[in-house]
Amino acid sequence: MKLVLTAPGRLETQAADQPAAQDGMTPLTVEYCGICRTDAKMWRAGHRDLVLPRVPGHEVVTRDHNGRLFTVWPGQACGRCRHCLSDRENLCDGIRIMGFHFDGGFSHHLLAPIASLIPVPIDIPSHLACFAEPVGCALNALEKVGLGAGERLAIYGGGTLGLVAALAARTVGAQPLVIDNNPEKIAKSEVFRQMVQVTARSAAAQDDEFDAVLNACPDPEAFVQGLARLARGGRCAFFSGLTGGGQLPADGINLIHYKEAAVFGAYGLTRRHMMAALALIGRYPGAFELLVEAIVPPHDVERRFCDLLEGRSFKTILDFRWAGDYG
Repeated sequence: MKLVLTAPGRLETQAADQPAAQDGMTPLTVEYCGICRTDAKMWRAGHRDLVLPRVPGHEVVTRDHNGRLFTVWPGQACGRCRHCLSDRENLCDGIRIMGFHFDGGFSHHLLAPIASLIPVPIDIPSHLACFAEPVGCALNALEKVGLGAGERLAIYGGGTLGLVAALAARTVGAQPLVIDNNPEKIAKSEVFRQMVQVTARSAAAQDDEFDAVLNACPDPEAFVQGLARLARGGRCAFFSGLTGGGQLPADGINLIHYKEAAVFGAYGLTRRHMMAALALIGRYPGAFELLVEAIVPPHDVERRFCDLLEGRSFKTILDFRWAGDYG
């Protein structure tokens, strides 16, 4: 089976045939596919890069015909442009993205670029490899700000990505603080945060000052709050795109000028980030297990989209191993 998005709000269940190998592409069997907020947003309202009809899904765990386990870097890059040649293939001039420009992992079968396959180490529980893509995105953002030991990092947003970024910051000796105005979400992450020694609060104190900030939520107000708490000469990772369509207050944006702050956009990830993500997952499998909200059959996906959009859940994973039994 496969789930095909034919129009915003319309996800159809269709039969999935085994694809034939093509030039540079190989057929794979999908075991698991994580769902993320971007999947949910494109289901509800479409997306700038989305070409319909399309099978969504870009957080996949797959097997090839020899039984080898892979996750898949979701890009297909040209390998020739200036970005590809400078280890920034996520910015490739001609990039095609799995689940947007070609069919993704919401299917029992997948045709993926051979160059994008990344082997999953045998010591990582297979379903946890779904985290490789989102963790790699967080690593890309943190790499931009160059965190050092002892530096303070404010992360606005206490969902899966914010917590993953906090864990990654801890591994380099930084001091992350997760900020989220939803007390239920803070309480929900308590066991995870205790395990990885990360603090969370509903707001930064007025005298708090941070060496770096990262927005892991789409709220424009949170982005401006982060700039207000940034130290002079600090660094900001502009990680989550903002919603709302309104204008940011000039006084808030002018803080970049007055503080000589460096703002780094972070979009997607490279294959190098994805391999580093697998290493981080292998180091802390117990922590990542705590971020698994549920492993569910594919037909449950639309209800899970709603939970994601309302900020109620951590990582939900679709189980395609028995997709034929789900109808």
